[in-house]
Amino acid sequence: MNKVKILVILGEPIVNGGQESFILNMYNNMDLEKIQIDVLTPFFCENLGFKEQIEKNGGEVFILNNTFDKDRKRNFVESVKKFLKDHQYETVHIQSGSIYSLMVAAKIAKKNNVKNIIVHSHCGGFSNLKYKIIKVLSSYSLNKYPTEYWACSNLAAKWKFPKKVIKEGKYKVLKNAIDTSKIYYSTSIREEKRKELRVQDNLVIGHIGRFSIQKNHEFLIEIFNEIYKLNNKAILLLIGSGELEEKIREKVKELNLQENVKFLGIRNDINGLLNAMDLFLLPSFFEGLPVVGVEAQATGLPVVSSDRITKELPIDKLSFYYSLDLNANEWAKNILNILNNFERINTTNEILQAGYDVKSAANLMQRYYLDMNK
Repeated sequence: MNKVKILVILGEPIVNGGQESFILNMYNNMDLEKIQIDVLTPFFCENLGFKEQIEKNGGEVFILNNTFDKDRKRNFVESVKKFLKDHQYETVHIQSGSIYSLMVAAKIAKKNNVKNIIVHSHCGGFSNLKYKIIKVLSSYSLNKYPTEYWACSNLAAKWKFPKKVIKEGKYKVLKNAIDTSKIYYSTSIREEKRKELRVQDNLVIGHIGRFSIQKNHEFLIEIFNEIYKLNNKAILLLIGSGELEEKIREKVKELNLQENVKFLGIRNDINGLLNAMDLFLLPSFFEGLPVVGVEAQATGLPVVSSDRITKELPIDKLSFYYSLDLNANEWAKNILNILNNFERINTTNEILQAGYDVKSAANLMQRYYLDMNK
């Protein structure tokens, strides 16, 4: 049997984000004798570990190194056009937070005679005039060109796909499942990592995410500043990189929080870092169903997020949603109240019972791939 080759087209650079985690979690648990995954980004790669893992599994990673700036739409279109003209695939799997990228890549794929065209929504977005116009303008193409519609949650599907697709139930929800053999709560790992980070006696708040508008880092820093006023032993761990990192560093400096906010960059010790935390904070403007939220709960952490995030996190008792209309002080008081009444336990079984077992999810996704390539 010949391998089925899938081209994953990313609408963004390769970073240490939810899309990258989803891809590796799924493809590391597929049958590599049957499936080959190649990945294309028209932009750049900040996550070399991702690239190495895909290549270790027998796939190729195509990095075209275009800038991700005001010209990114033009760069995306021209790069995908040229690539699909020069490379033949029967199946492309387009994953992006951008409706525009999903729409354009699907159209280009169709014009290049790609048989199976999957558009995959991982998040929501800003409900502004720009979004509403793009949503209307994209409906024709997104109804016409894709052959499959996948999303990480019902909210992510409704945000990106046309009303007809939603009404007729044409989309599939693929849960952002995780590998509980790699992400789990351990008191020994917690003690070791807290010692390494020199936070043994501190209250540790954590966040993992790209420094981008979506993640709302400015408000996150304001919340932490209020927590620090109430508990001067509080520490904030920020894991990730991105275009707004310098701006956030400046804000931290302005508030004189340099000693209490640790910028850790892109890391490959996520399980250890999650274990070291006492609470995971995610005040995003929008998400689909955040992989990092699932991973945090798999280590027994309470996840405090904005109510813009879909209320589909797997463990209800660890899920807390607050309005972005509340001020930072109100968020801080709520967070400290949660921690005062919290006892951390191993939640692996609860994650598995909620359907977030990566092996089952990967098997399902593999079956979809194989069935459409018969």
